[in-house]
Amino acid sequence: MSFYRFSNISMARGTLQKIISKEYKQEYHQYVQEPTLMKQIKHLGFQLIDDPQTNKVILNKEFSSAKISILFRGTPPPLEAKIKVPNEDKSISQNPKYQDKIQSNIQETREEYELGVLSVDFTVLIQTEKGEAIAFECNTSNQTTFINYVQPVYDIQEYKTRSRYRKFLSDYPGPEINKLDERLKQSLYTYLESYGINESLNALIEAYSIDKEQRQYMEFLKSMENFLAV
Repeated sequence: MSFYRFSNISMARGTLQKIISKEYKQEYHQYVQEPTLMKQIKHLGFQLIDDPQTNKVILNKEFSSAKISILFRGTPPPLEAKIKVPNEDKSISQNPKYQDKIQSNIQETREEYELGVLSVDFTVLIQTEKGEAIAFECNTSNQTTFINYVQPVYDIQEYKTRSRYRKFLSDYPGPEINKLDERLKQSLYTYLESYGINESLNALIEAYSIDKEQRQYMEFLKSMENFLAV
């Protein structure tokens, strides 16, 4: 039976502490919040709720007949790279012996996997003066809105704290949007857009979610540094 020596633990802790400390200093000195983010939030008429202790962000806005809340989380930036799969070996492409294998692999060998697309999940809660509410579960990619599903909400506060997995399982999530009649599908997007869910807001959500993630990451590093210094 082997036992870890205290010296090994101390050495490992010291190494980790130095690396984390260096990473924190680097991230802290490089971090600058995009100066237009707060201006955009104000310009679009939203009230921002950003608790530094959590990864959640809420944007609230009131209209004459309803009020909306947009909920999303910090999201890490996408990887900026491309991985290209080389074309198939043409030297054997004419050989009948290898046709089955070639045909089964041909799609793989021609595919190009692209990294770098940011996708942020967000919820739009629309509440009327009567207290009735409906939720649009969406995501934005390259400033484009995609509705995943729409469902009625009976307990707004509980819905705000419910995980996306529980939202989908607990209640009827609504029909598959892409299988709806085209006019109905388009009317849902138009209705959502009437509340200002458009490219400008999507750009804001995407930018702010990355900023939020970066601040959370720095907080993580600082907490680890403090823990290891004890």
